[in-house]
Amino acid sequence: MSRFSALLLLITAAVCGAVVMAMELLGARMLSVAFGGSVIVWAAMISVTLLSLAVGYFVGGWLSDRFPRPELLYGLLLIAAGLLSACPHLTFVIRRCYAAFGIRGGALASSTIIFFLPLVLLGMVSPSIIRMLCQGGGPDPASGPIGQGGRGVGIRAGSVYAISTLGSVAGTLLTGLWLIPGFGTSTGFAISAVVLAATGVVGLLTRLRFKGVPAVVVPVGLCLLPAPAGKVGATYTTPKGETVRILAVRDSAYGHICVLQKGDYRLLVVDGIVQTGTPADLDRLRKGECLSNSYYQELLPYMTDAPAASSVLLIGLAGGMTASMLKLYDMDIDAVDLDPEIIRTAGEFFSFTGRAEAADGRQYLDRCTRKYDFCVIDTYSGDVFPFHLASREAFESARAVLKPGGVLAMNYIGAPTGKAFACLYLTLSKVFRHVRAVRGEHSDDVQTITLFAADRPIEFNNGWMESLGVARGAEVLYAIEELTVTPNLDGAFVLRDDYNPIDFLRAEEAIRWRTRTADTLGMDALF
Repeated sequence: MSRFSALLLLITAAVCGAVVMAMELLGARMLSVAFGGSVIVWAAMISVTLLSLAVGYFVGGWLSDRFPRPELLYGLLLIAAGLLSACPHLTFVIRRCYAAFGIRGGALASSTIIFFLPLVLLGMVSPSIIRMLCQGGGPDPASGPIGQGGRGVGIRAGSVYAISTLGSVAGTLLTGLWLIPGFGTSTGFAISAVVLAATGVVGLLTRLRFKGVPAVVVPVGLCLLPAPAGKVGATYTTPKGETVRILAVRDSAYGHICVLQKGDYRLLVVDGIVQTGTPADLDRLRKGECLSNSYYQELLPYMTDAPAASSVLLIGLAGGMTASMLKLYDMDIDAVDLDPEIIRTAGEFFSFTGRAEAADGRQYLDRCTRKYDFCVIDTYSGDVFPFHLASREAFESARAVLKPGGVLAMNYIGAPTGKAFACLYLTLSKVFRHVRAVRGEHSDDVQTITLFAADRPIEFNNGWMESLGVARGAEVLYAIEELTVTPNLDGAFVLRDDYNPIDFLRAEEAIRWRTRTADTLGMDALF
């Protein structure tokens, strides 16, 4: 085997290692739109990847012993590239698996049906390359020919797996930092497929010369393959008969973003979960409107006699509903969101015009030097709860940015009787002297719960009476008193940075919330 042929085999190993990781990351992103970005999706995708590679290793070893021909290997790459390019067109499989098996079973079934075969083909690459390098002497003359007792096999096998792993590292970084945020999931699949096919074509041209020219049609055809049909501008009907129009669909490094118009309201949906709902015309937003809809973060201005002189740090912007609401009271707001694409979307579709910085909320709290009257933590990404913003250390950092008497407000989605909520409540009470939780509805099912924490009693004045009128204001006051909830702390423990299983504790609740969202918005909001 020539040096060039051996080198091309090693390059192939690196490319396939990169594509495997690209497929794993892109596949998890593709599944997360329907099943969320929780550990369920990652467990399904990683399990299918490892199982597929195991099958591929075995089949590849068996096949290479019988047909140790590089052209067969490169032909398999073309087939794998074709299957890879088809992945973003198979969302109907995810939809049917979701309907048939639910979230857990659906995630596993979808990932198996869509990704098993192309990953098996990619798994066949490494043992085939090792077999051919051992047969042909390899690219390194220092290693010498395969000697008696198999001397030289080890260094060749080790080299192939090392180079393949380095390719996987490169593929992980390129996909996470460039493909997904720069091009989106569908285009990411297409680029990966074209690179894989081009590698196969170069290999075939090297082996077959002019006979391999027809293979060029594969990467060219993949470049011309149309992207999945765009949904922007399309409409669908919810299970309740409401018409929803899709205004925007975009990917970022942190989630799949969709903007919907439902009646007079505009919704921001990230990975299938509603993050924000605002009036399409923000001029219609009035004081007290959020209170009327059990959105109790609007209680913050009623915890001070001078809201216009108060400052707020908002960790988690989403569509900017909280910021827009607090601006009605002329409060001074600094917003922080991890995803710069979310900030752009808030300005483009939700009329957000305030100050916002793209940064991790915890890091911002740790380095913040300004003092605020209020700090709001509302940082869900889809249904994933960022545990590093729900620990004792995080709450201590939040307390450090508050003025004396300042208040921390936190948006939590879960069951009032759940252990996760009890742990969160207990952890807040270890940092602040007073904690009060107001749930959104009279039930023990999963719902939005607003927690307030401060070193002073959590009390609200009756300023909303002027906005809602005495009768309606009295109803809101009664509702707040009735909806205040204190969890049973038996078995609860303090959440810390080094032990914070809040996502595992609320895993069932997250599934119920996602199902509830699908029942309200319809399956088309997910797909």
